[in-house]
Amino acid sequence: MNILILGGDARQIYCAGRLALEPGVSVRHVALGTDAFSGEIPQCDVLLLPYKPVQGETIAGTSDNTGEEVYLSDALKCVRDGGAVFAGKMDDGFTNSLKARNVAVHNWFSDEALTLANARLTAEGASQIITKNAPGGVSGSKILILGKGRVAKACADLFGNMGANIMIAARSKDHPIDFIDPEKISEADVIVNTIPARVFDEKELKYVKKGAFVLELASKPYGIDFDKARELGVPAILASGVPGKYTPEEAGRALAESVLRHLKEGDGS
Repeated sequence: MNILILGGDARQIYCAGRLALEPGVSVRHVALGTDAFSGEIPQCDVLLLPYKPVQGETIAGTSDNTGEEVYLSDALKCVRDGGAVFAGKMDDGFTNSLKARNVAVHNWFSDEALTLANARLTAEGASQIITKNAPGGVSGSKILILGKGRVAKACADLFGNMGANIMIAARSKDHPIDFIDPEKISEADVIVNTIPARVFDEKELKYVKKGAFVLELASKPYGIDFDKARELGVPAILASGVPGKYTPEEAGRALAESVLRHLKEGDGS
């Protein structure tokens, strides 16, 4: 079985190493934005795309290279009929074209075990960021967490176990927009956002106390207005792809286990 891992961060390097240990498996990892991708895309039985949502028709390069973008349609051509593709959620047009070729399509974010593992690793990485930037570290800080998803829960559990004073702000049917209590904002030493939608702009930022900072863990379009934070002098940290930066080996192992589990089960979505 030939597996091609295209683009991504350090976690995919470790994923490649783990998959290469399997009998009969040949793995090739190609980073985007490098000379290695300038030629023809190699054919493969299984294609692994980065652990991130697929935006439109291109696959974004990693942050450590030239930022080259490769057309998704070109990458998908390298998969043999009857093969498999692992990616973030793609447009239905791409998914349907693959299924027409009997290619199994696996959405990274539909794998509950993988999602929980990445939430846990995101929380661990976030704790390192807070320890580095908050005077009181995690244990000595009052932390406001925005959201109620898996990452928010993992952060609340870990930070709480580390001794932090945890506050939660989550949207509900009764308060879909104005759900963040200004008093909680003004009390917090650290505000952690996990919601991938603009929820923390000028109205909220003006309540952040001096010496506090905001930490963005969500994906685009992000919940924090970074331009307005800069204008108001509020320190803001964008921490995208935390598992790939802080715990790449464990994150790569989780990816590999997801791939092996789905290939063994022979299912697609």
